[in-house]
Amino acid sequence: MGDFEQRSAFSAAPHRAALVATRIEAALADRTWSAASLDGAPCFRAFFVRHGRAAFVGLDGAGHELAAPQILWLPFAAPGEFRLLAGGDGASFAATEDVVWRTIAENPLAAQLRPLLDRTLIAPAARIGTGLAEIEALFDALARESRDPGPGAPAMTALYLGLLLMHLWRACGLARPSDALGAGAPTAQRFRQLVELRYRDNLGVDDFSRLLGVTRAHLHDACVRALGAAPQQLVHERLNVEARMRLRETAQTIEQIAYSLGFRDPAYFSRFFRRRSGMSPGAYRKAARVAPPEEATSFAAWP
Repeated sequence: MGDFEQRSAFSAAPHRAALVATRIEAALADRTWSAASLDGAPCFRAFFVRHGRAAFVGLDGAGHELAAPQILWLPFAAPGEFRLLAGGDGASFAATEDVVWRTIAENPLAAQLRPLLDRTLIAPAARIGTGLAEIEALFDALARESRDPGPGAPAMTALYLGLLLMHLWRACGLARPSDALGAGAPTAQRFRQLVELRYRDNLGVDDFSRLLGVTRAHLHDACVRALGAAPQQLVHERLNVEARMRLRETAQTIEQIAYSLGFRDPAYFSRFFRRRSGMSPGAYRKAARVAPPEEATSFAAWP
């Protein structure tokens, strides 16, 4: 498998990488990758077609043709198949939900980057041309850290991933006039940092407002402007991401996870998780940890 067995140090647990990146060298035959999972866990994916042609076909039959240089971005757990035609080359990465969510949440333009969480996007050649050398270098850097992580690899990987997502955001035309860096941004930034420290403490919006020294209305307005979501929604998103990670990566029982995340009633935690994830915690854990990786459809398919 060679490069396709690379694993990143940017990992939520020793037994499973949270981000895997690799260069895709030219070959004499078409190559195919399944798009939905990383080591059996749902993930986000990006494919960079540097030379040649490629195609992506979803399970619903909808297809996208790509001609280099282009980038295909696939949202979380998007099912389908990516095929790179003979002679083509490029790069790819796969990242778990918590990695991408945190990278976007920590960006000052989080509100504008949020569409990357739920859309299939193609960055056209005409719009990535000016940044092509930097895009290629960023994919190379991710692959290097994935193959041979050095000191500070998690932080370096997060920076490279953030820059690639910014290039994708620009190239896909998601940029719009924004006040994300306006008067509300400092409050939103402080709130985001406080959520990271206190999301397990079962705090309400009024509690966060008091700790930040602002009114509830000001906090709501700042978060919607800068982050694209209300404060309570952001706290719930952070809890849900953490819950998913613990269900995938730890042996804690569902009850232990519920209590450790500040839920007083495991049954309420299960209802909360089902509302946000579309399945029970037990079903999610089974799908993420028990289901075997899909069979490779070619010698180069992602593990």
